[in-house]
Amino acid sequence: MTCRNAKRGAVCDQRMRQSDAKERLDTLLALDRMMVEVSMHVYDLSEADRLLMRKQNRRLHRLFRRHFPRLREAVSVLSQIPQPEQA
Repeated sequence: MTCRNAKRGAVCDQRMRQSDAKERLDTLLALDRMMVEVSMHVYDLSEADRLLMRKQNRRLHRLFRRHFPRLREAVSVLSQIPQPEQA
């Protein structure tokens, strides 16, 4: 995504950051799903347990997607707080 209008530059940058964050979140959640599938295979879970694990994983991802913007904002604010000097 590129911006041609200089006045819209800040808005464009914000959209790009949001889309980058969404893309990173999608990648993270895809890796998590993959790890769950691999671990279910390694531990040879029954089909009922696999269904339960997938359901719990989907629920976790749904909650994470819902609360991720707020968590990201909190981390951003915390990272701006100056750290005390350590001796």
